[in-house]
Amino acid sequence: YALRVEVAAYLEAARGVRDHQFSFWDAQIWATARLNQIPVIFSEDFSAGQVVEGVRFVNPFAEDFRVGRWLGP
Repeated sequence: YALRVEVAAYLEAARGVRDHQFSFWDAQIWATARLNQIPVIFSEDFSAGQVVEGVRFVNPFAEDFRVGRWLGP
């Protein structure tokens, strides 16, 4: 699924850099997810298990990652 990065996401990403010390590129991913109400980001680039303003980061390469936890019924 692809989402367009809008001006609001750039501004929100800048806030993510300032308030959460994300790199700008990671902040764009976080901001786009947050603004589109996407609750989970699967990435090895964030702290696994961390929740920032309603967005949870999950490392799909972590030893304890189980895909079944994230699949629907």
